[in-house]
Amino acid sequence: MRKFLSGAILLALTSACSAFHPAEMRLPQNLADRSARLPVEGFTGWTHGRFRTGDWYGGYKRSEERLEFFDTFVRNSGHSEFTIEGPGVSSSIEAYCRMRERVLDFGFAEFKPKRMSYRCEFTAEGRDIPARFELQEVRNGLGGVLNRSARRGEIALGGNTVQIRSVHKLAGSPIEMAVPIGYVFERHGRAIGAVELNGSPVLYIEDLTDEGLSRTITVGAIALAAFWDPANSALGED
Repeated sequence: MRKFLSGAILLALTSACSAFHPAEMRLPQNLADRSARLPVEGFTGWTHGRFRTGDWYGGYKRSEERLEFFDTFVRNSGHSEFTIEGPGVSSSIEAYCRMRERVLDFGFAEFKPKRMSYRCEFTAEGRDIPARFELQEVRNGLGGVLNRSARRGEIALGGNTVQIRSVHKLAGSPIEMAVPIGYVFERHGRAIGAVELNGSPVLYIEDLTDEGLSRTITVGAIALAAFWDPANSALGED
């Protein structure tokens, strides 16, 4: 079923409700009270570029594609890759990511025989390393009833495993977005970082002194910043 308003338009309209500030994601209280706030420079609407956040930096490129068959069968796909250097990275880390989604669009209703999945593989100086990143669409509970595009995932890198969940609530507002406005990184049920994706991305890290964990959160945040989510895509919109 065609969306009346895409996620991007919804975010723009919500942002316009504030005279001076764009809409911001609602952070967990511990991150709102005390965390390092690191703007991620370089991610715009372009398919490639250079980025920097804190002392980490690198380059990225990405693409998205939508194929429709008989106006009913839809295949969404995307690719992204990036390199990153900085604290906790001995030389450089390279990530190769892909997204897949299958949709049946009957006009009055939409079904997904293959829900959105986004995965990354990593190398260091061209050699495979034991690391992974994965993100999947979930439609459980109230979020599924409300057709909210919730995502859950995990990143494992350098002995650190961190869970990822999408954030749909806005700071200072009862409004909850259908598409993610950002993501929170959690370990043992505690929020240890976040990335806001409305406009220019912003990274939040609770404890920058833990170099390995900060690196893992940052790599996950860059994977999410490079990701073009089909729930927020204008491809196929009439």
